[in-house]
Amino acid sequence: MPADLGTALSRGARGRCPKCGQGKLFSAYLRLADRCAACAEDFRAADPGDGPAVFVIFIVGALVVPVGFILQMAGGWSPWAGIAVAAGLTILLSLLLLPPFKGVFFATQWANRSGEGRPRA
Repeated sequence: MPADLGTALSRGARGRCPKCGQGKLFSAYLRLADRCAACAEDFRAADPGDGPAVFVIFIVGALVVPVGFILQMAGGWSPWAGIAVAAGLTILLSLLLLPPFKGVFFATQWANRSGEGRPRA
């Protein structure tokens, strides 16, 4: 186990094993690996579920909505151009933020030894 929760969270945000920091946390874009290739830590016990997506939705919405208003009011853009820029920005930010947030949520569960619907013993 890492020295502290901060270390585990940092490793999770980078997509690395929260225990050793060497192995990959994900086997695909958002699919958690079954275990760490470096230290064989089992990752199947914890599952962040939809938590990361909820936080990403709130963050991306808080960033994109003001940009959309600014483009419409001050930029003189057509409504369709503003919608296209906002949609593209929403997709890009969501795709960039989901893996680190899922890694942090997983690392939090791992560090606290909790699982889906199961608090720490």
